Amino acid sequence: MILTDYPVLKAGLLYKNKHFATIVPALFRKHEVHYVRNKITTPDDDFFLVDCIQRNQSKAVVLIHGLEGSSASQYIKGFAKLFADNGYDVHAINFRSCGGEMNNKLTSYHSGYTDDLAYYLQLISKKYAQLYAIGFSLGGNALLKYLSNKSVVPGNLVAAAAVSVPVDLKGSAFELDKGTNRIYMQRFLNSLSQKILKKHKQFPGQLDIKGLHKIKNFKEFDDAYTAPIHGFKDAYDYWDKCSSIFSLNTIDVPTLLINAKNDPFLNPGCFPYEEIVDHPFLHGIFTSHGGHVGFMMNSKQSWLEPVIFNFFED
Repeated sequence: MILTDYPVLKAGLLYKNKHFATIVPALFRKHEVHYVRNKITTPDDDFFLVDCIQRNQSKAVVLIHGLEGSSASQYIKGFAKLFADNGYDVHAINFRSCGGEMNNKLTSYHSGYTDDLAYYLQLISKKYAQLYAIGFSLGGNALLKYLSNKSVVPGNLVAAAAVSVPVDLKGSAFELDKGTNRIYMQRFLNSLSQKILKKHKQFPGQLDIKGLHKIKNFKEFDDAYTAPIHGFKDAYDYWDKCSSIFSLNTIDVPTLLINAKNDPFLNPGCFPYEEIVDHPFLHGIFTSHGGHVGFMMNSKQSWLEPVIFNFFED
């Protein structure tokens, strides 16, 4: 259902600007948290890193970052502090190759990769009476994909939230190739390209990097690397198979989807009104302002954090 009874996001004048709302919180809002790092060995002899705050609580929240983010991303640290201070253990997952350490395989992660999330939630599910999960951007899309597969979701996963989610991956990729939105895409491409160079050194002869420096958008990058590395035909095949919008109808865990209409990452297809309006478990909030994973009212006050916390507590 589309929610209407939520607190209005009263953003200050500067925070109504999509770029200001996106960039400033990511760069200048700082949170102090103290994690304990765990290295999780996977069934395919690889690993990923999870940073935790554990105080033997009966409930826990799992946090899932966005593209080329990590547990050190400020939005992750903000939620980690909020939930740790309010009686939850915290598990901040770093996708393979994220968190400061390259993984062992040529493959790493992508927008629809859910195996590690499923493995970890099953791993910790017996420790807690209640589990919760929050995914951001790419991590939000992966979380929604995971929730749509009922066979892997533990029964004590009580609720979830997905924020600033490109549920239509193709539309989002093309949106980021427009005008000033390209500043974000170029930042991602720079980071992803550095990882491709590292993978090239790890696995000599398995990656063609001759045209890497010429890549200008996600279509070209996903055609050249994401798709073939992870078993897709091309970028379109990858986007079609991994976009969570096509599987929202099978989610049966109470889930909150929050997207801002001025998010520079999202096209109109990322606001799935028809899929949500009569959905018994998926609740949508589509704000006028907020940018991408911002949702700040001013330099200190987050609108997003209490909204999600109260959704879980209710």
